[in-house]
Amino acid sequence: MNPMKRVILRMLGAVAALALAAPLQAAGIQQAFLVQNSGWMEPFYTDQQSQLKALVGAVAQAASTPDDQLFLLAFSQSSGGNVSPALLGQGRGAAAINAQLAPLGLARKGKGGALADTDFQEAVTKTITGPFRSASGIVWIFTNNKNSPNNDSQTAERNRDFYRLLHLEPSITKTLVFPLRMPVQGKLYSAKGLMVYALAYGQPAADALTRIQAEGRLSKVLTRAPARLKPVDQDAVRIVPQSVKNSPNVHASLGRDGRTIVLDVEAASLVPQVVLQASLQNMFFPYVIDNATVRAALAGQSAPLQVTPDTIKGLQPGASQSVEVRFDLPMAQIPSPWSAQALSAMGKQVLLPMTATVGLADQRLALSTGFATELQELFPGDPISEVFTPPDSVRASQATVPLLVRIQYPLLPVLLIIGTILLLVLAFILFGLLGTRSKRYRVVVDGVARQVVLKPFKSVVIRDDGGRDIGELKRGLGKPSIVRVADGHTLILA
Repeated sequence: MNPMKRVILRMLGAVAALALAAPLQAAGIQQAFLVQNSGWMEPFYTDQQSQLKALVGAVAQAASTPDDQLFLLAFSQSSGGNVSPALLGQGRGAAAINAQLAPLGLARKGKGGALADTDFQEAVTKTITGPFRSASGIVWIFTNNKNSPNNDSQTAERNRDFYRLLHLEPSITKTLVFPLRMPVQGKLYSAKGLMVYALAYGQPAADALTRIQAEGRLSKVLTRAPARLKPVDQDAVRIVPQSVKNSPNVHASLGRDGRTIVLDVEAASLVPQVVLQASLQNMFFPYVIDNATVRAALAGQSAPLQVTPDTIKGLQPGASQSVEVRFDLPMAQIPSPWSAQALSAMGKQVLLPMTATVGLADQRLALSTGFATELQELFPGDPISEVFTPPDSVRASQATVPLLVRIQYPLLPVLLIIGTILLLVLAFILFGLLGTRSKRYRVVVDGVARQVVLKPFKSVVIRDDGGRDIGELKRGLGKPSIVRVADGHTLILA
């Protein structure tokens, strides 16, 4: 790598900490679409059957929203009067991309008319420091993978320089690669394939690129799964549940996001420890996991999450190996059927979210033989496999596995409580009615019959004609009783 490029990369690294930490525009993400138009791309511009421009337009439409700030650029190498990258258009959304692409042709060095050479690093660094103004964004590159600054015969070494940029530059946070079959025949050259790179500059761009993938927009145009160039220390594997070994009443499944392990269980069937039959799937396309040791943990718990067997050997991309996953449920966090949380669910599900981490230690990766063979067919003579060689420093990876326990609580406690409340309400109403109803009773006072009126839980003092106290009657809910009779008097309830 020449000194000027090293300076540019150091500048990128220096501004990354500040520029990438700054918030993006509230709406959308900025994206640049770099289309190679140097001499090596001659057949893609002269073959009438070439789909290059149609592909660029389709990818731009699929990868962007109307709120995204887009830049369309052609790149070769700056030389004489030729400027690279050259801005063809910019604006919100991809509506104008096809019209801006239509007149694009091959770039020439200058007055001599020689076709321009190619410099990948110049194109990437000038896009970031130019249109992007060193702020986070996604850089798309459409190329036949020929990198030859100043018509340098050391094409392989120039490509390796570019690959090292993609692997080792920390501000390039995520890179996807789409090798496409696109045979073209020009007057000077022919080609079999086209490479599409998606480079995320900064973490916001990496998040946006992940979101674009997850939404499925891009897969409608680039129908094959991308090869992941970077990062190779994240999301190496996923756990696909099959059944719960130690409890037939616990049902295991994979959530809609393709990552979350979901356990459905009745509250009465909870077991303290779950033994899960599952498969461990290699998500490192296009890498074979030659060897790795599995380490797992459940966030917030002292007890480990055990994966058996805990070693991986020769696991092909997309392939799976059977494992047993054993972990303890946090029983102290699971609400009782009589708790307020369970009762408020009204007999429905109570959700208990957890997070597991699955890491690979002593990780050794190798490029899939079938994938390498396909690349050599599409790009003969190009050291394309170099781009997929992970740096020696990457010997471990970690994946986050969401875990959701859905506990179905019975409706009986809710019904019992509701019934109890209703009985209390009815008793209160009945008590209220009885407590306000007066009743007439016959009482004989010193041999003379009288009528007295008493309400429940009330008392009355019986007096003679002179107002002297003869006795006292008191009533509960039923008949009254004589609680007191003065000396020399009689008091009888008839």
